[in-house]
Amino acid sequence: MISESFDTRGGLTYVDRLDFTRGNPLRAVRRMAWPTVKLHADDSTLTFTSRTGSDTLEHFWVTALAHRPFHGRFPLPATAVSFEVEGRDQVLLFWTPRAGAVLRALGKLGWDAEDAGP
Repeated sequence: MISESFDTRGGLTYVDRLDFTRGNPLRAVRRMAWPTVKLHADDSTLTFTSRTGSDTLEHFWVTALAHRPFHGRFPLPATAVSFEVEGRDQVLLFWTPRAGAVLRALGKLGWDAEDAGP
């Protein structure tokens, strides 16, 4: 059986879960840990790889959502995918102009991924 997978590139930020829920997108951009990251996803793992290291997430611990910053009261188009990992104190933000496509690809692979907007 051939396993489906996909790869894409973007940036990665680790944000403290409490800071993330308070919503300060400019602070998150300033804290970008890996500006050039390759995301490889298959049906069981997500792997973020850069020149300095890698981070692998298991399927059953992850929820992926579109990260939509706000301008005043109006949401802007999604510029990142947030990965909330059970048991971690950080939220991972994967910055990409293709956030919707990443979420759709994760959904096709069986991940808990939701794009709640256009």
